[in-house]
Order: sequence, then C-alpha cells, then structure tokens
Amino acid sequence: MRTSIFKTDNVFFNHYFKIYDIRGFKLILTLALLLLLFVYSVLFPAPSNYLISIKAKNLLKGVDDLYDYAVPLLAALMTAFAFFNDYKNQTYRFLAFYHPASFNRPMVYRWAIIVFLFCIGSFVSAGFYYRNVSFFGLIGFLLSVRFLPNIVFLSALMLCIIALTKNSYAGLFVTLVYFVLDLYSDGRLFKLFSMGANTANFYYAISPEYFLFNRLLICLAAGCFLGLACYQRR
Repeated sequence: MRTSIFKTDNVFFNHYFKIYDIRGFKLILTLALLLLLFVYSVLFPAPSNYLISIKAKNLLKGVDDLYDYAVPLLAALMTAFAFFNDYKNQTYRFLAFYHPASFNRPMVYRWAIIVFLFCIGSFVSAGFYYRNVSFFGLIGFLLSVRFLPNIVFLSALMLCIIALTKNSYAGLFVTLVYFVLDLYSDGRLFKLFSMGANTANFYYAISPEYFLFNRLLICLAAGCFLGLACYQRR
C-alpha cells in the first residue's frame, strides 16, 4: 500500500539514524570536517587588503580557492559517501519500494541535510576567514554568502550523476573531471557555469552583471540536477 506524504516524512525523520546514517557516523564526519574548516579559517584569515586587491582586478586564487573549490568539493564527496551504499548494495531498490512516489522526497532530505550543514558551516567560517576585511558586517555577509551556490551546485551534480547512472564511481568521476577542469582553467572553460566566479574575480575583472548571472545559473543548474536525481524513473 502506498504511504501518504506525511507518513513517509515522519518515517524518514523518526528512523533516519536507523536506516540512512547508522550511529550518526556521516553526521559526525560532516561536523568534524566543518570544525576543521572553522579552525583553519580562524588561524589563517584572508589579508586585510583583500578588497583593494580584487578591486584592482587581481586574482587571489590562494585566498578564494578554499571556499570556491575546496569546501564545495568536501560537500560533494560527503554526498557521494552518504549515497554510496544505496547503489553498491542495490539498497536503492528497497528504498524506492517503500517510497513509491514519482518524486523521491527522502533523497532530497538526505541531500539537503548535508548541503544545509555545509552551507551554515561555510557561512560562519567564512565570516571569520574574512574578518580582517569585515567582521560580520554587510560586506562580511556578502563575502560569506557568495560561495554558497557552489556548495549546492557541486553536491547536486554529484547526486544527479550517481542517481542517473546508479553508480557512485560515475558520480565521482564526472564531478572530479568538472572540478579539475574548472579549477585549472581559472573558470575560462565553463565560463558562466564555472564555480570559480570569486577566484577568477568575475565581478571586477569582467562585470558585476556577469558575476550575478553566473551565480543565478549555478543555482538553476543545481535545481535541475536535483530534480533529475530525485525523479524516480519506472
């Protein structure tokens, strides 16, 4: 018998640590990674002349790479880890049987938990990382929030490839290929779909409109990836 949406949601949240994250290991690992990120950000902050440098159209790869690339990669890898056993042991068939709706809501929730934690952790840590520029003022807020689309985008790409191919290794391969090509091309290869908008200084080196359009496209692409991943094909 098909389960109602509300009952399905209650089962998910009530049994999350019994079915999807036994003993909370994935949650603990995520929090440990975010703690390390926070400690690093406190110990090694961005230079106080950061804004002056980017306004002069300089590329501060050594400064912005951490949140433009490293943190989203960690979020994507945790996404792959969270869904690894689903496809290794064919568990996804069992889960799909108990969640027969055309849109796999539990998959969205599992992905969202990881992404939410990384977004909150990244936002707070970035506030300390850029504290020499602005410590949680309006500028500090903007400096921190501009990286969040990358976390959503790369983890959604990982989930999409894993779900479509039903193979975690395919997800890792495609995501890492995109990541490496974008990183070493300084955003020139994928242009508007590049994660490196901050590292490549799109805002000042190209234009504010180009930067904002890039952020919008990244978010829209992430939504498409998530929809493709969670739509259950019969």
